[in-house]
This record gives sequence, structure tokens and C-alpha cells, in this order.
Amino acid sequence: MHMDQQTSEMTVLVVDDSRSQREYLKALCEDARLKTIFEAENGVEALGVLAKQSIDVVFVDLEMPQMDGIELLRKIAQVKHSQSVIILSAKDPSLILSVGTMAEEDGLEVLGTYRKPISTDQICKSIDTFYTYQSSQELPHKNNHLLKNDISQAIEQGDFFLAYQPKVTNDACQLKSVEALARWEHRSKGNISPIEFIALAEKHNLILPLTLHLLDQALRDKRAWKKQGIFIKLAFNLSPLSLANKDIIKDIEFLLAKYNTQPTEIIFEVTENALHKETSNAIETLAILRMRNFHISIDDYGTGFANAQQLSRVPATELKIDRSLIHNVSNKPQQQAILRNAIALAKEFSLQTVAEGVETKNDLKFIRDLD
Repeated sequence: MHMDQQTSEMTVLVVDDSRSQREYLKALCEDARLKTIFEAENGVEALGVLAKQSIDVVFVDLEMPQMDGIELLRKIAQVKHSQSVIILSAKDPSLILSVGTMAEEDGLEVLGTYRKPISTDQICKSIDTFYTYQSSQELPHKNNHLLKNDISQAIEQGDFFLAYQPKVTNDACQLKSVEALARWEHRSKGNISPIEFIALAEKHNLILPLTLHLLDQALRDKRAWKKQGIFIKLAFNLSPLSLANKDIIKDIEFLLAKYNTQPTEIIFEVTENALHKETSNAIETLAILRMRNFHISIDDYGTGFANAQQLSRVPATELKIDRSLIHNVSNKPQQQAILRNAIALAKEFSLQTVAEGVETKNDLKFIRDLD
């Protein structure tokens, strides 16, 4: 379907207690080729519209009588009448961003957080984000009946496999490396989320055998790519529980020798949250890996507790900024400031920066402008 046709079929709800603001916003929506526009002057009226009408995107003003925008957002998340929202206010941008963060934590897709007056260009950017989200959305698979034996059997039967996420250069989008992402197709329960099976493996002390099983697969694939003339680095995640086991270094070196791979070709990623509760054993393991010329990446930066002092304790070569700071950054001024600070911090420590989750042209342009 052509984008203009998709846009014309989108339904939106404008919620603002000011009639002039509603009329202004409706005019901007029409300029953006949005034709099916509903309106409400407060949160209570908006919930009534949402109960009767299917709405794709809700524009929510934060300051309203009877039910303010914050309460309305929480109600929308609870009743799930709509999933995508655009948040507007004349208040301080930091407040708007905080409310946006709250809404995302409640499960809403926040297409933009804007200080009034919003522009047609900002609405168009938000529409792009909406269709990107719709095309990539996957329904999570929940399974609460996994057992220790499920993990062990899956390793023995080879049911775990890897998907690869590309890491490309900022300027020319050249493929430089890939990140190995663990996946599990359970023989009777279907796709199992990595969040579920990694937690289960850690709980039952199976994370080290699972890690080595997947690393073996990744190095085997990398050897096959080399034979095809594809020379790229491989990024691989290490659990903090695995890092606490010094034997993992011998296991890693055995696998590298098996597949004739050099340490400089491997990037081991450790999550930022793990830094907050790192043991000395884990830091020692990272230091030894770095001394042996492996690259070390701090993953998920921006989601936890890491600061300059904690980063200085980890012998990292790369700072990987979490998608929560990257997604829709072109529409979020406060998020842009945080991202700039993260990049400046990385440069202070001579770390290469990686932006994870670039999904739109607008976000890509903004990331490129940050160098």
C-alpha cells in the first residue's frame, strides 16, 4: 500500500482542553494528509471516544481539567484501546520526556514528546515512526513452564541457533561486524524469548555450557564467512555469571584455536547493569581477555547505573548505547542531550560508540550529525 494511502486511512484522536489548540492541531494533521480525525476536550471524553472507535494515534495534552494527560496515558495503557501516542505540553521539555518514559514503561509506543506548538514536520516524523513500529512489531511468546532439563536437552539436540544483527559504519553504512543473538525454537513450545531462557540458564547454572555451545556455533559460522571472502568482526554476549568463572578464558581460547580465529576479530559484550554488581573475579576475567587482545564492549549503556567512575574500572574498547536512547531520538530533544553526553563520555575514554536500534531515516540522520 502506498504511504499516502496508508496515511489517509490512519485514525487519530486529538485531546486538548483548548478549542483553538485542537483546531490548530487538526489543521496540521490535515496538512500531513491525515483525514480521519476525532477530538476530545478532556481525558474522560477521550476515553469515551476510545471505547467506541478504533484509534491509531492519540495526541495527548498534559494539562487538562477533570483528568490530566498523565492520568489519561495510564488509563489508555490499562484499557489498551490504543497503543501509539504523541505527548504535547507547554511545560518544560524534561517533564514531557519524563512522562514519555512513564508511558513507554506502561507499554505504550511513544511516537514523539513535543513542546507546543508542534509542527507538521514533527507530525510527519511521528507518522514514519508509527509505520516503522507497526511493520516490525512481534508478539512476544510467554512460557512459564520451562524446566532445567529443557535447556540441557536443547543444547544436546542443537535446538539453539543464532541470528545476526549487522553493525555498520555511520558514514557509508559498510558492514564491519555482526552481533550474535541467541534464539531457541522449542520442539513443542515454539519460539522462546531470550529473556526467558537466559534467565533460566543462569538460575540453574547452565549459562556457561550454553554460552560455549553458542560461541562454538558463532565461530563456525565466522569460519564459513571467511571462506566466502567475508572478513568481519564478531560480537558475542557474555553473562556476568560466566565472567565470574575464570575457566571460561581457557574454553574461549580452545574454541578460537579450533576455528583458527584471532582474538582481535572478537568483541565480547557485557551489560551495563552487570557493572553495578561486578565481582572482582569478573573484572579480572575482562582484564585478562583485554590483555589477550579481545575487544570489550559495554552493552545496553543508558539503561542502568554505569557512570564515568564505573566505566574506568572496565577495560572496554566500545560503548554500545541502548536502543532506548536511540529509538525516535530525532523527535525527543531531551533524549538528544543525553545521547550527546554519552558520546562525549565515550570519547573521553577513547571508546568507539555504537548506536543500537537505528530504524528510521530521521534517526539515522541525527546519529550521523553527532559524528
